Amino acid sequence: MEIVDIIDYASGIFAAFLLVLSLLSYRNTKAKRLLFVSAAFGLFSIRTIIFTRLDSFISEIQTGTIEIVLSLTGFVILILFFMAIVKKF
Repeated sequence: MEIVDIIDYASGIFAAFLLVLSLLSYRNTKAKRLLFVSAAFGLFSIRTIIFTRLDSFISEIQTGTIEIVLSLTGFVILILFFMAIVKKF
C-alpha cells in the first residue's frame, strides 16, 4: 500500500465521519439542505473507498468503465453540494 492509497482511504473514512455528523445535524435541525450534503459525503466516501479500488478486485471490469463511474460520481457530488448551497427550503 502506497502513501497515495493511504491518503485516499483516510479521505474516504473522513467523508464517512462527515456523513454521520451531517445526518446527526439534520436530525437536530431538520434543514433539508443537510440531506444534500449528507448524500454528497456518502457518495464521496463510497467513491474513494470502493470505486477507486474496484479494478483490483474485479478484473473483468474495463478501466474505461471505472473511469466513467468515477467521473460521474464526482459530478453528482458537485451537483449535490451546489444544491445544498443554492436551494431554498
